[in-house]
Amino acid sequence: MSSGIDGDRTGLSDRRWLPGGEHLVAVARAELPQRDGLAGPFTALAALRAAGFDVAGQDEVAALSGTTHEGLARAIETLSGGRLVAVPATGNWAPHSLFMLLAALWRLPRVALIAEVDAGEFGAHDTPARALLDYLDTGIPPLWSSRWRPPAGHHVLAAGMRIGAEGTLVSIMDGYPSLGDNGLHDQPVEWMAAALKRMLVVVDDGDTEAAAAAITTAGLWS
Repeated sequence: MSSGIDGDRTGLSDRRWLPGGEHLVAVARAELPQRDGLAGPFTALAALRAAGFDVAGQDEVAALSGTTHEGLARAIETLSGGRLVAVPATGNWAPHSLFMLLAALWRLPRVALIAEVDAGEFGAHDTPARALLDYLDTGIPPLWSSRWRPPAGHHVLAAGMRIGAEGTLVSIMDGYPSLGDNGLHDQPVEWMAAALKRMLVVVDDGDTEAAAAAITTAGLWS
């Protein structure tokens, strides 16, 4: 898939973080690993701590949220005292729609993207860097597929993109250090779109309308 933003080949060092994405990943890595079955609370905890909220741990989030997507939104808003809002995003997760959403969110001062995914649709977390570079240049996704298939739904953080001449990689922060580079791995936008079920766009309460506008601009709905 061509990015439509720049036509230059980019190396794997050229990650474009979403606003606050690099800090979000650092906070999530400090909390690794997620508790088994608590992928959602792990991502919500990272979003809360990255925004400066002192939350004790994954269990505190889970006590409010359970493991549901809707529960995560409520827990984030409760534990932030209403200063963070988790705007839901759903719809037809075509690669172009996902790309447009991520691009639109660059206009915000800070955002954390919590994605509910079917992790079995991901590419292999240890896909060689050479294959990812070739994908950025050609748009042909690598053949390696994920060998890890959790028995239930899974949540991850989407933190940035690498944009090539023909392909786009989405940078994913996962809950286990064995997945990728201490939890961080890059997925072709096609595989990420195939894996996606729905998202929470976590923003400061004053940016709720801007987040909703980004979602609708991408052809999705909240």
